[in-house]
Amino acid sequence: MKRNIQVRCRQYSVLALLVLLAFSLQGCLGIGNDKSNTFDTKQTTKDGTSIGINKTDQAVFSGKFYFTIDRNLYELDSQRNLKQLTQGLDVRDPAISPDGKQLIFVIRRGDYSDIATMPAEGGKIKVIRSGQGSYYNIDGFVKSRANWIGQPSFSADGKSILFASDFGKENWYQATGQNAPLLDPQVFTVPVSDPGTDTPQYVAYSDYGAGGDRDVAFRPNTPKEIIYTHYTYDPKNSSNLLTQIYLADSTLIANNPYKYRPGVAKSQPDTGVALTPEDSNVRNYQPIFSPTGDSIAYTRSENTSDQLSIYVQKVPKGITATPGDAADQQGTTPYKSAQLIVKGQYVCQPVWSPDGKSLAYITYTNGAFDLWLAHLNVDTKGNYKLTGNPIQLTDTNNRINADSRPIWVK
Repeated sequence: MKRNIQVRCRQYSVLALLVLLAFSLQGCLGIGNDKSNTFDTKQTTKDGTSIGINKTDQAVFSGKFYFTIDRNLYELDSQRNLKQLTQGLDVRDPAISPDGKQLIFVIRRGDYSDIATMPAEGGKIKVIRSGQGSYYNIDGFVKSRANWIGQPSFSADGKSILFASDFGKENWYQATGQNAPLLDPQVFTVPVSDPGTDTPQYVAYSDYGAGGDRDVAFRPNTPKEIIYTHYTYDPKNSSNLLTQIYLADSTLIANNPYKYRPGVAKSQPDTGVALTPEDSNVRNYQPIFSPTGDSIAYTRSENTSDQLSIYVQKVPKGITATPGDAADQQGTTPYKSAQLIVKGQYVCQPVWSPDGKSLAYITYTNGAFDLWLAHLNVDTKGNYKLTGNPIQLTDTNNRINADSRPIWVK
């Protein structure tokens, strides 16, 4: 189950390390190895590892970042002051409340994970939903009530929490026709008033055995819609895995009992509308909405390339009420004119600036994973283009966690 909740860009870390052994990297985006005049040491972890922050004018940004280094949560403000918010916990997937006052994140445990909150400036951590559970035996089969939970986020009104989980894994034997639990993560919401409820609401189902759903988030300015990465097997060739970005109406399952369910290789009606095409040679994942909700940035991987890319494309409105082939055709049309922003040996986890004029992302360069900035130009038609060269923001000696998306807030 751990593999299902972890971000897919980790699959390419072995490739990145092999490249490191084969080449003396001078910086895939033009930064050399001499950083003594570029980075200030802002924090030293308990084991003595320095964390550098770019002090040049090119690295100026507004707002603040939250991201994880060595599974500790940090805040970096616009004055480039770094503050460690957690210590001694395995923290992942930070997000923030609409009013900017509360952080929400995952704490990974030995065989389960929790959703926790804390004040945005740091302070007391409160577990609001736990995946802890006991083992039990049925007819000689040992099963677990524990759950993995990942990528929590708030709805725009702050009343609901969205997350991915294997909750309900024992409930789908008959529906899927499989004699094994459905471990693939599915998408749920719970009310903020009762986040620990025993009956979270399903909002998107997964396909059995393919890897499930992840990268979940609500669409800004369109309260009912969610976006996520959906993994499934190609119904035309079950040996091929399809990795697509889906858009969905989060109320369809609740409003249409028994119409939708998990399945195998698209064998059942699905609430998701495809925003990227079915192509086993191209994987599109890690979508994130622009602040207006009109566009998404996402990571793309192609079998014919040893590099990853970050693209931006528009997202149509009004296509989720009746999912199906017609909606998929509308949803995937903007893919044909998606705009390439950056490309490199390892780039992933894009995140928008609060004003929608820049992207931050994690990339592998000079033998390390770090946070980079890419400033964008937006034309009158809403198309995005990279302005200047990307700027390396952090120097963490390969300690930033590339499987946990950073967030950028006002």
